[in-house]
Amino acid sequence: MSLYGTMRTGVSGMNAQANRLSTVGDNIANASTAGYKRASTQFSSLVLPSSQGAYNSGGVNTTVRYSISDQGTFSYTTSPTDLAINGQGFFIVQGSDGVEYLTRAGSFVKMDDGTLLNSAGFKLMGYEYSSTEDPTIVINGFEGLTEINLSAGGLSATPSATGTLKVNVPSNEATGWSKSTSLVAYDSQGNSRKLDYTYTK
Repeated sequence: MSLYGTMRTGVSGMNAQANRLSTVGDNIANASTAGYKRASTQFSSLVLPSSQGAYNSGGVNTTVRYSISDQGTFSYTTSPTDLAINGQGFFIVQGSDGVEYLTRAGSFVKMDDGTLLNSAGFKLMGYEYSSTEDPTIVINGFEGLTEINLSAGGLSATPSATGTLKVNVPSNEATGWSKSTSLVAYDSQGNSRKLDYTYTK
């Protein structure tokens, strides 16, 4: 084994550990960053062939992997425009240059014109909603996407018209026995209303 091989092995080991420490520092620094996914370091041993009885020392190589498509943790926010994806998928956002990008960070802010922007200034995109027909979704493409605008007011709430309660008054209770229950209904503004019912024998 040559002196050069010994030095090369030691340097590769130090570089590998430096990469590992860098990913740990990156994870700590972005622990509170919305949509950040943990980085991990994978080590691979480098084995060199030995010839004529001389030993060639190998080394170690690293590969940094980002868990971009893995499910992250959910955190509670007070913003009504913050979104999260449960499972696979991405939000589609559009930059000022008109290019679409994919992200799993769902922290959006409503602008004065009604559009939703993330921290990078990209607009959230989606398909137009219609109560009469399904949107034409393009697989592996961005055709048909439009910017989501909350001020457009295209959605209208349908108030509750009927409800079902499954109740039974026990036959062994005395006259005057009562029991209360409730049912949640929705008004024409989409607000929930609690309706209380009392059954009396």
